[in-house]
Amino acid sequence: MKTWKKVLIGLGVITVVIGGIIGYVFIQQKNDVDNLKFSSIDMKLVKDGLYNGEVNTTLIKAEVQVEVSDHRIKDIMIIKHDNGLGKQAEVIIDSMKDKNTYDVDTVSGATLSSQVIKNAVSQALEKGI
Repeated sequence: MKTWKKVLIGLGVITVVIGGIIGYVFIQQKNDVDNLKFSSIDMKLVKDGLYNGEVNTTLIKAEVQVEVSDHRIKDIMIIKHDNGLGKQAEVIIDSMKDKNTYDVDTVSGATLSSQVIKNAVSQALEKGI
């Protein structure tokens, strides 16, 4: 009977440690996203061309290529998106092209990935000014 108690206590300790590590990683990810800097982009100042942007946070990484023509976002290609469960955020690029700005609503259920993609596009567009 004492062996079962030791096993249960050991499993409990392991569960608490793993839970703490996972909690820490998710808090760090949230802090990374909260600290992203977004530039105010006037598309009238963005020259025609292809521009790359890249963002690396604790859990989410995105690399994009943005094509600008006649001061409009013609295309956004996601080169890389390491996202865990945030793949659905990739549809955000359609809104960005339609509205001609990176500053669009995030995708529900993939808010952190949406913010990372938006920031990568913001960085890319800033290179065209």
